[in-house]
Amino acid sequence: MKTNDVTGRFQRGMVGLGLDVGRPGVGTSFRDVDVLTRCLASLGAHFESNNPITMMMQDVSIGSLLPAVLDERVLSCVIEASFPLGRLPEMLEAVRQAAAGIDTVVSVCCIGIADGDGTYELQRRLDELGIPYRPNGKQNVGLGRPQAPVIGATP
Repeated sequence: MKTNDVTGRFQRGMVGLGLDVGRPGVGTSFRDVDVLTRCLASLGAHFESNNPITMMMQDVSIGSLLPAVLDERVLSCVIEASFPLGRLPEMLEAVRQAAAGIDTVVSVCCIGIADGDGTYELQRRLDELGIPYRPNGKQNVGLGRPQAPVIGATP
């Protein structure tokens, strides 16, 4: 997610979602992670293929992790997925409900593409939903030969 200006994984009209599961001192099991990945898959989220959690999936279409890893524990991990911006309320509510049923902490990170005037549709949608966020996230400026379309950029 942090390199989107170069990778272009998350496009305009899409939300990049990162679920940071567990924390040092708390940790998580991959069984907890499996609950979240299955939840996202059931709603049609697209998992980032280069993410280690996706690589541990037995079936990406249903979000199931390999049975051999389910009882393993880690300090934390990040699930990366994407979905259309219009599905933001439904996805966040589903994650909230799924996270309530597992025994660890989950932090939600979202990424969106800035409009030409520097504003974000994602931010407007979060405001409408009354969901608080930290506005001091990373801002990529596209200096690394961007793959994501940049509004107002000259070729």
